[in-house]
Amino acid sequence: PKEIKTITDRLRSRFSMGLIADIQPPEYETRVAIIHKKSDMERLGLKEDVINFIAAKVKTNIRELEGCLIRLGAQAALTGSPIDVEMAKKVLKDFIQDEEKPITSEQILKTVCEYFGLKIQDIKARKRTKEIAQPRQIAMYLSRQLTDGSLNDIGKSMGGKDHATVIYACKQVEDKRAKDENFNRMVETLLRKIKP
Repeated sequence: PKEIKTITDRLRSRFSMGLIADIQPPEYETRVAIIHKKSDMERLGLKEDVINFIAAKVKTNIRELEGCLIRLGAQAALTGSPIDVEMAKKVLKDFIQDEEKPITSEQILKTVCEYFGLKIQDIKARKRTKEIAQPRQIAMYLSRQLTDGSLNDIGKSMGGKDHATVIYACKQVEDKRAKDENFNRMVETLLRKIKP
């Protein structure tokens, strides 16, 4: 709360009295346990394969899991059909997260270039002007965050840079995100474009 500059001192003081907690989406095993419990409470009688299917596909939060179970229960009551994986696939198609294709450094580079109005050759070139260096650093940072590529792989995809250059770029972007709210918003925008 102390780092939020856009709120009044009174609000900042109130926020500082509270607890700051990082709440993550539930893990697979937790989702399975939640579905078991809710299924028993609602007397849905879900089989293990249906529970495992829902837990594997609905990853965001507990409310969505509950919403899935409500939909399945309603569909089963309306049709008189037992709840199986096929029904779950049809009824929950809006909730299900398809297996996403892995994000590549090339995709990131393309998105960053489009955002800044640059050509990919510009980023891969040896130029060090701010107009090119900063987008290149952002592309390296995003590649480090969103791909499984090694530092060397990321460097190669950015025009043959070495791993030390990638480490430096990531550090620069992290530091600037912490200090500059506009820069941070720009990086967040790029993150959303790459991973909607």
